[in-house]
Amino acid sequence: MQIVSIGFVVAIGTGIYAGLGSTGHWRTRSNDASFAALHLHDLRVSLQLGTFAPEGSLRAAAAGIAHASDLAAVAERLVVDSQIDASDASDTVLVGARLVAAAGLATDNDSAAIDTVWLARGDRPVVGEGAALLEEKFADYYGLAAAGTVVLAGSTRVRYTGLGIAPEDFSVTAQRGSVLAEADLATLYVDLHTGQRLTDHQGHVNDLVVTLRPGADREMIADELAAAIGALGVVSPVVTTRDDTEAYRILYDDIATDQQMWNILSALVLGAAALAAVNLIGRVVEAQRRDIGIGMALGVPRWQLGIRPALIGVEVGIVGTLAGIGVGVLVGSMMRGLLESLLPLPVYETPFQYGVYARGAVIGLVPPLIASIVPVWRAVRVEPAEAIRTGHLAPRGGRLGPWSARLRLPGSSLVQMPLRNTLRTPRRTLLTALGVGAAITALVAVMGLLDSFTATIDRGVAEVTRGDPDRVAITLTGLTSRADPTVAAIATSPVVGAWTAGLRVPVSARAVDSTAEALDLLVEVIDFDQALWIPSTGRIDPADAATGLVLAQKAADDLGVAVGDAVVVTHPRLSGGRYTMTDTVVTVSALHPDPIRSLAYLDRRAAAAFGMGDLVNTVQTVPAAGYDRDDLQRAVFDLAGVSSAQPVARLGEVFDDVLHRFTGFLAITAGSVLALGVLIGTNATRIGIEERRREHATMLAFGVPLRAVVAQVMAEAAIVGLAATGVGVVAGYVLLGWILDALAQRTLPDIGVIMQVGGSTVWIAAAVGVAALSISPLLLVRRITTMDLPDTLRLVE
Repeated sequence: MQIVSIGFVVAIGTGIYAGLGSTGHWRTRSNDASFAALHLHDLRVSLQLGTFAPEGSLRAAAAGIAHASDLAAVAERLVVDSQIDASDASDTVLVGARLVAAAGLATDNDSAAIDTVWLARGDRPVVGEGAALLEEKFADYYGLAAAGTVVLAGSTRVRYTGLGIAPEDFSVTAQRGSVLAEADLATLYVDLHTGQRLTDHQGHVNDLVVTLRPGADREMIADELAAAIGALGVVSPVVTTRDDTEAYRILYDDIATDQQMWNILSALVLGAAALAAVNLIGRVVEAQRRDIGIGMALGVPRWQLGIRPALIGVEVGIVGTLAGIGVGVLVGSMMRGLLESLLPLPVYETPFQYGVYARGAVIGLVPPLIASIVPVWRAVRVEPAEAIRTGHLAPRGGRLGPWSARLRLPGSSLVQMPLRNTLRTPRRTLLTALGVGAAITALVAVMGLLDSFTATIDRGVAEVTRGDPDRVAITLTGLTSRADPTVAAIATSPVVGAWTAGLRVPVSARAVDSTAEALDLLVEVIDFDQALWIPSTGRIDPADAATGLVLAQKAADDLGVAVGDAVVVTHPRLSGGRYTMTDTVVTVSALHPDPIRSLAYLDRRAAAAFGMGDLVNTVQTVPAAGYDRDDLQRAVFDLAGVSSAQPVARLGEVFDDVLHRFTGFLAITAGSVLALGVLIGTNATRIGIEERRREHATMLAFGVPLRAVVAQVMAEAAIVGLAATGVGVVAGYVLLGWILDALAQRTLPDIGVIMQVGGSTVWIAAAVGVAALSISPLLLVRRITTMDLPDTLRLVE
């Protein structure tokens, strides 16, 4: 039972290592297969917002480029933003929508297709009948059926026959750039003529996607396409590659950084398991020191005496490796389930990773073997008489024993015994504490990540929803003036109680005289004197903040600037009816607490230097008395010129959902670490009871009550657990800081993650380190009560 029990300590370490270590390979293979199955484009040409071209003109321009023979397939599309109403009797669902229309988009895949749609549930619509496919993650988030009807802005009813996903939507990105935004954006896939009819753009397209033949020069063809389509009179067409596709970039960029985090956590768990196994096996083998001494005294060759105790390490390693394969397969299966729920793909390839499991097996076999050989080697190198000695004559390691004997402690001998026992064997105590402490370190780091993400999200949500929680942010379809009929219709609606118009424009910023790469920002121009909401700026008066640019703390840190410093902002400027990119030097007047780096704010008066002081594309609103946010959303739903109307409170709801799904990944590791800590504590206590059988038998023989003996064992375990908890909490906090500094910068570069270890995390760590070790002796009371006292004490010195 001891070999099996210690073997399962090793199994948890090797299983977590193998299970988490396989995810990177699985994700890469699954991404490759899924993007290939749906024929993701190599190049995409998008016309500027609000610009359209006659159907067939973009295809003809592509066919006329110099290297047209390198084009494997070409398809025209119509991509238009709108709003969608997918409400039912129990839930109001009014969010932004995107209509993607292409010839044959809703038909089965074929080798000549581009960006085809994977049918997840339901049926494919028949081309020409006006039906659509609805994006699957959006439907899953709101619990929509596999077939039904939704309403587009303008009261246009659209029937969808199934749920699907195009490769560009494997990871949904909302208009403000937030990922995992399936709750905020619904995509409808239709054939080209249906899309033209639904959007009132008959005979027009605004998007071209291309796949290339192997060996084609992608950059050269991109330049040729831009020139050819620009010659049609289209202003500045945007040409992007598949690497620029948000879903493609996010899915691949996350693999390396995510896998590095899993590697760190799994290595820590494996290290804790290996350290614990080394300690536990060493103590088991050292307990046979007297048997080895007797064998040497009887003349048995020393190498023969070392075989049986050395085989304990081999047996533990074999049990740990075999059980570790099962644990790894279980962890891998759980990870796959979480990945499929978070990012459903048409193809998931999760083959058994022999290399990863082989490395885990080697790591699982070597430490137990070394742990058994070292104490055997030490035992056979001493004289037989010294090895046979027991009790007070046995040699004691460490220098704390004599020192602790002179230490004056309160209480009786039984009260003092637990502390003195831990001090007289410092190496054993230290190794046990480090083994449990390493497990607690991993637990604190994992749960600290969850605490940090929660604190970060809470801060962002508190900042955005500050003020009226029913505030609704309305996004217009394009740049316009305050006198636009759409703005007037919003302002005069009886459902709207108060409103302020603003401008949101993408820019880039860099520090003055800096050669570092500029940061992309989304500057929101608002009136600091009259706006319904302005960013909080700490101790800086809002009137002073309105004189310059208000940045996020993360943006200021990355730019290397502080309040009062100047930054160069590259922004579009309206001049003569055309937009040109220009640089303007702006002073940083304040910092806001929102953790999203890209969010920045500017007063409308300061924005006059941008040449956009009178332009708007957003409207902040609050419901009038007697109405709520749902009423306000419905009131502007059918207004021409409105792209979306979203309550600011929904941000917190979406983040909470994302966080809930992300915790599943951390829960696997946290649960394994919790089991590891309890298993280490139980084994350490079991071995401790075996080592001190003679001491316990002596106390019982002299009439010490059983409860006092058990209490003494529990107190000793509690002391070790307290030391392990202290080591684990401190080391976990340090490790958490390193993970956030080293990995979060690459995994979440646009978010300033707040480092935090919550009180619940510390309590759980204490429960593992102190409570689990203290309670574990109760599981072994029977071994003390059934002990044969005369037989245990019958030793001859």
